Amino acid sequence: IFQTSWARAPQIYGPHLSMKETVLPDDPAFKKFPPFMSSGKNWAIIRYADVLLFKAEALIELGRAQEALPLINQVRQRAINSESLLKQANGNTISNYKIDTYKPGVNCTWTVDFARQALRFERRLEFAMEGYRFFDLVRWGIAAEYMNSYFAIEKTRKPHLLDAVFKKNRDEYLPIPLNQINFSKGLYKQNTGW
Repeated sequence: IFQTSWARAPQIYGPHLSMKETVLPDDPAFKKFPPFMSSGKNWAIIRYADVLLFKAEALIELGRAQEALPLINQVRQRAINSESLLKQANGNTISNYKIDTYKPGVNCTWTVDFARQALRFERRLEFAMEGYRFFDLVRWGIAAEYMNSYFAIEKTRKPHLLDAVFKKNRDEYLPIPLNQINFSKGLYKQNTGW
């Protein structure tokens, strides 16, 4: 019988972790990072919201912003309907985030530029703290502008950022290791600026 003391993180694993879900380290299902390390549980590679927002982004960039509207609103509607809001002891929600769908002519003017801005805001909210933001900024071609404006403010607060600068057309990608370039027998070319 499973003992509670076996769980290294009871708030995640709890007493219901099944031994039949545990896999060996050489099993292809073994994950090397939490929360389900050594577990055969399924784990998300891509979220449905990511698929919806990628499609919306493609439609916007093709000039078909009207077709992107219901996709973005579908992600927003899920947030509106969330029952996982933080609640006070009396049952009231802690905050009212005033989430609403985009309603052209009512609360917005749905142009291609506005749609692009709305999509970028939605990706920022939806994937906060999930590690996508930098790659979004690079894909949109605004990483240098965004990062340097961030550094300008944070330099005044954090001394270790005094020399921080993001160089456009260089810092979007890491350098390719020299031995990989050598192994490729000249097929690989070093990334710009490195």
